[in-house]
Amino acid sequence: MFDLIFTWLNRWTADQYLALGYRILKMILIWVAASLLLKLERIVVNRFFDGRAKIGIHVNRKKNDTLRELIHSVVRYAIYFLALMITLGEMGVDTTSIIATAGIGGLAIGFGAQSLVKDVITGFFIIFEDQYSVGDFIKVEDISGTVEEIGLRITRIRGFKGDINIIPNGQISKVTNYSRGNSAVIVEATIAYEADVDRAIEVIDKVIGEYASDNPDIVEIPRVIGVVEMDNVGVTLRVVGRTLPMKHWGIERDLRKAILGALEENRIEIPYPRLVVLNRD
Repeated sequence: MFDLIFTWLNRWTADQYLALGYRILKMILIWVAASLLLKLERIVVNRFFDGRAKIGIHVNRKKNDTLRELIHSVVRYAIYFLALMITLGEMGVDTTSIIATAGIGGLAIGFGAQSLVKDVITGFFIIFEDQYSVGDFIKVEDISGTVEEIGLRITRIRGFKGDINIIPNGQISKVTNYSRGNSAVIVEATIAYEADVDRAIEVIDKVIGEYASDNPDIVEIPRVIGVVEMDNVGVTLRVVGRTLPMKHWGIERDLRKAILGALEENRIEIPYPRLVVLNRD
């Protein structure tokens, strides 16, 4: 075995050894340069994203980190592919055919994975445009809940009952985000036709004012805007105000309870369906 190897090596001339050594040195330098480019890219990109916060630009940490890693990944694969092609060229491999084959294969994969590509592209723009973040309460079509994870391909939403909804980003065309900006408080109270409407409004405004003075989550004190409906049961009054994001549900429950107690305390009748029986004997 060793004799065959020595015999084969003895056939080489000094120029051939020099040429081989030169090629090996070039390939080593190619990968050293690729390694240096990767380190340079990481330094430049990290400084860019870290510098955004230092100069006062509002930055969402999760969005920032996601974009940073996405850029690192894309540049890393591009540098590796370029270094591999140059190395194969130094080894005498025809890289033109490889690139052509890769292009045809990529085209075929692209046609077969259009939904995947759509998911990834949509996910990138969701993150880049900051449409919603982890922890936000959103509604997508008929699914609503708290965002637990945002990926380039899927979004995970946890519903009220604890169920996890996994939605491909490509299917997200319309999103309602309830966590951005203050929330509206809307409470309705119905009183009987026999009741004094002006007195009822006065009582409701008073109890709301007392409740709002002790609640820091209320940013706009609710007020009775007036009568919004008259039906076969009674007169409906509507209360409207604003709270901090996602605080309106609890405040609405508290206000309904407080309004009910105030109306009962002031003997303002709350209507209920009645059945009148006429005896014609």
